Amino acid sequence: METPQAEMNVVSRMVRVFYAPSETFAAVSKQHSVADWLVPTLIVAVVTLGSTYLTVPVYIAETLEQVPAEQRGAMESAESATLIGGLVAAPIMAFVMLFIGAAIYLLVGKLLGGLLGYGHCLAIVAYTSLIAILQHIVKAPLVLATETMNVQIGLGMFLSAEAQKSFGGALLSSIDPFVVWMVVMAGCGLSIVGQIERSRAYAGVAAITLIFLAIGAFFNTLSRGG
Repeated sequence: METPQAEMNVVSRMVRVFYAPSETFAAVSKQHSVADWLVPTLIVAVVTLGSTYLTVPVYIAETLEQVPAEQRGAMESAESATLIGGLVAAPIMAFVMLFIGAAIYLLVGKLLGGLLGYGHCLAIVAYTSLIAILQHIVKAPLVLATETMNVQIGLGMFLSAEAQKSFGGALLSSIDPFVVWMVVMAGCGLSIVGQIERSRAYAGVAAITLIFLAIGAFFNTLSRGG
């Protein structure tokens, strides 16, 4: 006899979200708790922490190459602070993005006529963020192997290095298979949990994602002086 969806534990929901997300989100729509957003986010935070620990030295080395020689001494002495800052910020940002993302999903869900609460949205964002674990598993080894943070696993691989520095290039570079996967999964979750028409839910999630990516691309362009 199959276990009712509402009785699926958090581990089962996390596993199913990779191959049967509709089952996970159907369970969330019937019953959810703090564990539905806390456990997945903690796991993502730990993986992010590990990925950051491995790749921060590459980031520091790249940064040092871009500054004048007379300034490198001061920056080298601040390496430890940069490493610690990165390790502290990485897991914190996982929760910051969770709470902000859930608030935005709630707003969009309500605008689309959805029947869902903030707790539902926290669960949708948390379970969707598990895809980021696979993204880290793929990107971190590539960063270490190529010794550059500018690793392209999406549309950015079709652009020249110069084109990637533009706003459009930075935006395209931020779109990879994992981002698309997360959009599809979040759209599925918003549709099932909020009882929203699937196409409208996908459109809403895609719009949110595009706005976030555009903001990131804008600041990335500024930092590069593009």
